[in-house]
Parts: sequence; C-alpha cells; structure tokens
Amino acid sequence: MTGSSASVGPGAATADLAPGRPVISAQGVSKRFRRKDQVVTAIKDVDLDVSSGEFVCIVGPSGCGKSTLLNMSAGLMEPSKGKLLFAGEPVTGPNTSVGYITQKDNLMPWHTVEGNIGLALHIRKTDKAKARARVAEMIEMVGLQGFEKSYPGELSGGMRKRVTLARTLAYDPPVLLADEPFGALDAQLKLVMQAEMQRIWAETGKTILFVTHDISEAVALGDRVIVMSSRPGQVKVDRRIDFPRPRDVFKIRHQPGFADLAEELWDILAADMHSGEDM
Repeated sequence: MTGSSASVGPGAATADLAPGRPVISAQGVSKRFRRKDQVVTAIKDVDLDVSSGEFVCIVGPSGCGKSTLLNMSAGLMEPSKGKLLFAGEPVTGPNTSVGYITQKDNLMPWHTVEGNIGLALHIRKTDKAKARARVAEMIEMVGLQGFEKSYPGELSGGMRKRVTLARTLAYDPPVLLADEPFGALDAQLKLVMQAEMQRIWAETGKTILFVTHDISEAVALGDRVIVMSSRPGQVKVDRRIDFPRPRDVFKIRHQPGFADLAEELWDILAADMHSGEDM
C-alpha cells in the first residue's frame, strides 16, 4: 500500500455502483481482537449500509471501532462474525476499489509532489504520458500549482494533506475512506480542507465514508451522521442531515438548526463517552 490506497487483491468488486445502491454493507458485523490474555470486542452486531454517492460520517467514543470499520471496508482485516460487502460481494482481501486517507499523510520524503501523487499510477504501470497528465490534473484540482517540484519537508501541513488527497484521487477509486484526515490541522486550515473535500466530492460523485471526532465537522459535511456507542461499538443513531447543498462550511455553523442538531448528537455521544484507544 502507498499509505492512502488499498493494494491489489481479492474482494475488490467494482460492479453495480449505481447511485442509491449500497456500495458498503455491514451485516451483523462483529470484530474481536486478542490482547495478551484477553479478547477485546471492538464492534458487535453492526448493520450499516452506505449507498453509492453518499457522504457518510461516523462519530463515536475512542475505542468504539470506527477505524475498524474502515479497515474492514478496505479489506485490511476480516470480520470475526457477519459479512462486510462491497458492491454486493464479500471483501476477502485488500480492496483496490477504495482510496484510504489516514490520519498521517505517509508521504515519501524523497519524492516531490509530482512523485508522491503519481506513486499509485507508477505501481499500476500506467502509461507515462497518461500518468503525467493525470498528476497535472490532480495538482490543479487540489490547488498545488507551482509546488510540483517541492518535497514534503518543504510543505505546510495543509499542503501535505492536499498531496495526500490528490494521491488518493489519482487512480480514481469510486470510494474514499477517510480516518480523521483533518484532525491534526488548526481550526482555520481544517475548514479549508473540509471545503476542498466537499467540493471534490460534489465534482466527482464518489462515495465517502468519513470518520471524525468532530461532530460539527460531521454535520457540516455528511448526508448522514452515524453515532457509535462505546466499545463494543454499535450503531446508536443514524441521522440524516437535511441542510441543502452545496454547503458553505465557513458559514453553515451559523445556519438555523445547526447548533441544535450538533448539540443533540453531542448529548447522545457524551452519554457514552469512555476512555480508551481506537481499534
């Protein structure tokens, strides 16, 4: 893997991603881990459908299995019980139909912006001329013109996130998995990246499953917000967000009803908070 995309392998179904049909489907999914002499259940009996083209956000207490759901969707681990389906087929190995944006950018310090964005295309042996054109297209999409020859150590945190996003989009996966991708950014930069993510989603029509600890971020971005219970994680609330699109993430927090909805979801989450680390 490149750090932002799942590698080649079985379970990477690409059929039937028509809008409105489930592309990711968890059916009675549980996942257990062994820690020393104990068995820890990260999630238990989770049922969840994410339709093609949806932007779905997941929030929940630390340790409730949010990242575990993403890892199973990417084919990096299998359920201990139940089924995890992608486009109707069981995910039984690394899923090449998803792009995975992790908390860390995992950029290669010895590669330039161009080199990092084109890495997945190089691995897939894409024609060089087509790869160059695609890299240039992605650089323009994320607003990094003029920094093509820069190295990661020369970039700000926000620019590194843009490179990571461009690298993930370069090979055009139909689904993006995002695990707190903007959590380490300052408040202003976080809003900028939220706006970028929403714009790219609107332009490409991709399916996005987005994990965050920030309820305001979830409400601002998502078509739906899933609130998970404490470990073992279960779906506690599946709330549709009806604010019209396109949304201005810089102003939506002042829109009538936003604060009340965020507070309602926070109260549900706070009732289940406990200490721990994400699985």
